Amino acid sequence: SRLPRHQTWVFKAMVTPTRILLSGPDAESKNRVLRMFPNHGDHFLRVCFCDENGQDLSFNPKISNEKIFQRYHDILRDGIRIAGRHFSFLGFSHSSLRSHSTWFLAPFVDADWQRQDHDTILKTLGDFSNIRVAAKCAARIGQAFSETPYAVNLFKSDINIRYIPDVKSADGTRVFSDGVGTISWEAMEEVWDSLPMRSAAPTCFQIRFGGYKGMLALDSRLRGRVICLRKESMMKFPSRDMTELGICDVASRPLRLVLDRQVIKILEDMGTSDDWFMTLQNKALNMLRAVTASATNTATFLRYQDVGSAVGLPSFIKQLDKMSIDYRRDRFLKSVVEHVVLRELRLLKHKARIPVDKGVTPFGIMDETGFLGENEVYVTYDKTYTRSGARMDQTLEDGPVIVTRCPALHPGDVQCVTMVTPPESHPLRSLQNCVVFSQRGSRDLPSQLSGGDLDGDLYNVIWDARAEPKRTFPPADYPRVTPPELDRQVTRGDIAEFFINFMKSDILGLIANRHQILA
Repeated sequence: SRLPRHQTWVFKAMVTPTRILLSGPDAESKNRVLRMFPNHGDHFLRVCFCDENGQDLSFNPKISNEKIFQRYHDILRDGIRIAGRHFSFLGFSHSSLRSHSTWFLAPFVDADWQRQDHDTILKTLGDFSNIRVAAKCAARIGQAFSETPYAVNLFKSDINIRYIPDVKSADGTRVFSDGVGTISWEAMEEVWDSLPMRSAAPTCFQIRFGGYKGMLALDSRLRGRVICLRKESMMKFPSRDMTELGICDVASRPLRLVLDRQVIKILEDMGTSDDWFMTLQNKALNMLRAVTASATNTATFLRYQDVGSAVGLPSFIKQLDKMSIDYRRDRFLKSVVEHVVLRELRLLKHKARIPVDKGVTPFGIMDETGFLGENEVYVTYDKTYTRSGARMDQTLEDGPVIVTRCPALHPGDVQCVTMVTPPESHPLRSLQNCVVFSQRGSRDLPSQLSGGDLDGDLYNVIWDARAEPKRTFPPADYPRVTPPELDRQVTRGDIAEFFINFMKSDILGLIANRHQILA
């Protein structure tokens, strides 16, 4: 079947303790490397390292997985031979690192009769020779493997690049504009042309561009087709591959806000009323009870949970109802709905994933105009967006709001600030689906929330007056740790070693449980 233009076919291999399972090709979003060689996708291989059942290796203090990790290490070092092609380790993105998967490559000759292998591709991507820390080098190379489903050719679009300085605190220790640049109206319209038509007209974009990464937010004061980047905070490595702007994500719709156990514990310690949590939880329970009451409820719920949208399941259930056919008489359709409801109930019961009506989860950006004062934010979201059969809550007004970011473990990771709306004709009023942070004060607010920044982080904003806490805690300081450097260039072996060490120490569940016990 034909694929949409933002996807490509990718071969996959699953490396388990006893075997290598081959699968695919499956449809995957493109990234910068796959886009560079559109006719050689079959020379790339997505390799996942896991247990026999496809899950992550489970951590047990009484059992040593050393032999299994050694096997994984040998495969990263020696590669995999399939049907006469030798696939060797190439790199991984930040998200694929967390899912323990990497990209492998089999050398090939491109359209210009140039031989392409690990070294030539990395050379094309940029200059990584000055990076002496394996983890940092892996992260920089990984930028090119971040999923960028859509891309804009800057030469064809006639978009110019400008460089602007970072906005810092008076003593220069804090960077308020950490990871965010700006884009003009005309340039933004060119970007819209590269996005699918179903996307609403977004004003914030998460991007990859050469060695740059971060966010671009609309600045309506800019003239012409212009993108403004900040070299100090957005450029991660020098690169000459500056032809296309890769779009990772866009703020096209408001994302719903759900609480979790950590945020609930902190809000509880801050003095938020227990009744507020119970009321929200009971409301969510009643909504789940009403799911199967009518076909309209079921269809709305499936659309809300984004289940079966790709195959039109929500509208199919509505169509059956119009024909007086009860979907519950079909065993398969009935089980699909039951599974979705059960999943939500389990998340509600065991993970405390309680939806908050008067809340939203937008991208964070900085106020370029200097309008907002210290501890002031401007939250904007599409109030016409329909969610769960009802429009987004429209009660957000100027006044106190709660801002946090996941994961929140320190009591200072939840802060109370003031929402301020700029005047009607102000440039900030052009923005949509984002939270704008101030550039004033001694310390930027994002860094106070679990050490966040503005290169694509999502923030949680709650404006429900019943959630207002009685006290707040000072934020934690998240100092930058200087990792030990090598006395030579980072090699492919060093990056493979880092990947294995990450898998060994990837015990986030254990940390979350310990934190919960202590809390």
